[in-house]
Amino acid sequence: MQLSSSAAAYRRLRHAIVRVELPPGTPISEAQLVERYGYSKAAVRAALARLRADGLVLAQPRRGHVVAPLTMRDVREIYDLRLLLEPPAAAAAAGQLPRDELARLRALCQPVPDLDDDASAERFLQANRAIHVSIAEASGNGRAAAIVAQLLDDSERARLIALRAGAAEHGLRAHAEHLDLLDALATGDSRAAEQLMTTAIHAFRDELVGALQTATLDVPLPAR
Repeated sequence: MQLSSSAAAYRRLRHAIVRVELPPGTPISEAQLVERYGYSKAAVRAALARLRADGLVLAQPRRGHVVAPLTMRDVREIYDLRLLLEPPAAAAAAGQLPRDELARLRALCQPVPDLDDDASAERFLQANRAIHVSIAEASGNGRAAAIVAQLLDDSERARLIALRAGAAEHGLRAHAEHLDLLDALATGDSRAAEQLMTTAIHAFRDELVGALQTATLDVPLPAR
């Protein structure tokens, strides 16, 4: 089904923010977005309203909008919530994923990512999201799965900024973690799946915070 122009504008602008095409703190106006992305003014206005509701843009009276800043508090809150939701979801999903879905997720893990390459980094981010969302959905808790998907989107900006700041070695470790996790899910080992998910999220949260604290960014990350 073809998307309406406002829905298409929302999806494109959200992607631009999540993928840091529009970095945190970037001033944006309806006119700029119309010119850059080719949508109508009405479609852009509707998209901005949805992005405000998502917390991805902030309105500035008489000055348009600004891409919402990304703070260390945001990062910690996102990963604290992921640690609450995803390990038990992995335990519940153990033995529940169909073989064809496991095969699809394993295929997404190949080849080993080179996070210094933009195209490879993009594939890695897509694969990472697909794996975590699929596991959350297989847990049987639809509300938790929806929250996990939102948290993954919310953390994507931080992940990209961290990779650009020197956390690229994360790719090799994450590749191995994904494969180990999928093996535990395939064999129905709920305890191993839960522990692997906990370890993976903890490790990247700590690595991410360290990378962001030392990053040189166009827009600083205040502690707030």
